[in-house]
Amino acid sequence: MSLKLIKYRLKKILYTRGNIKMGKQHKQKPIKQIKEYITEIEYQKLMTYLNGKDKLHACTKSNLARTFTLLYFTGCRLNEIKQLTVKDIKTIIEHNEFIIVTPKTHKERKLFFSKNAIKEIRKLFDMSKEDNENYIIGAKGDYSKTPSDTTFISIVNEFIHEVLGKRYSSHSFRSGLITEMSKSVNPKFIQKFIGHSDINTTMPYIKPTDEDLRACLVR
Repeated sequence: MSLKLIKYRLKKILYTRGNIKMGKQHKQKPIKQIKEYITEIEYQKLMTYLNGKDKLHACTKSNLARTFTLLYFTGCRLNEIKQLTVKDIKTIIEHNEFIIVTPKTHKERKLFFSKNAIKEIRKLFDMSKEDNENYIIGAKGDYSKTPSDTTFISIVNEFIHEVLGKRYSSHSFRSGLITEMSKSVNPKFIQKFIGHSDINTTMPYIKPTDEDLRACLVR
């Protein structure tokens, strides 16, 4: 009997005993962590912590403040916010709405802003000093260009992890807004507001809180 055949039969015996899988080692699937979403409490915590970071570069601080505020009120994706210019912000403030092109789908969608959202956005810009053509998210202090997607996402999520923990990310703003809206708004309207082409994409974003689940108890 050849050595190769002996090795094969030995592996088969071990496999039948549940020790290893044929051809490769058995790997345990990693545990899928619960992802938390961001409510007003977490948003305010981020902004308060950011305001206290005196040693943070002025451009980075401004980028994060603008990003967190727009994420909180719109549920946009980071690459949607990164493409906005000062001129776009002026349009938002004047008309309380704005049409953006979603990079992911290359489709237009309309954003709507409440009076409270406009009030908070105004605080982040000194329009007397802003250049219309500049981006609202600058790269190393230069607002004529914007950072790469990878760099921007990394900076935003690292800060969120530092303040709120690893269970949160920039996407937590999106799921937080959808979940809050789901308590009083028609799901079809939420789908349109958030920019999903299929309502089946919207529904998994709805994540009830522990308090919501406790309220479901009937026995």
